[in-house]
Amino acid sequence: MVDEQLMDILSELRKKCSNNEEKIRISLDLSEAEYNGLLCLNKDEKVTCQEFSERMGLSVSRGSRVIDMLFEKGYLDRVDCSEDRRCRHLLMTRKGSHVRERIDRLRHDCERILSAGYSEQKLMTLKKELRRLLIKF
Repeated sequence: MVDEQLMDILSELRKKCSNNEEKIRISLDLSEAEYNGLLCLNKDEKVTCQEFSERMGLSVSRGSRVIDMLFEKGYLDRVDCSEDRRCRHLLMTRKGSHVRERIDRLRHDCERILSAGYSEQKLMTLKKELRRLLIKF
């Protein structure tokens, strides 16, 4: 344990978290893109298709395919923009909000497992140190 590399520990933690997120996705019958798309929107938020694509780190054309998939499943509505008729806004439907709430609950369960046994102060210190590591990259 003394000679264990930090990279190995972080890699193992990443794998476990990724596996947990994959279980959540599969249980909700979502592709990875659909899952990430729902995560980048908040309930009662209205965004343009371009904003949506930027949040996902996708080109507008690839983002539009994700939007189409979420629209077909009934998770998103598209409404015309009154200021620019070429633009459309996206809104999460009631069905989309319910799925997002389930995602949030399942992610919260994972967060509870990760933070179990840590005092609030230790948890804040751990998060601060992990953020400090992120800055280095």
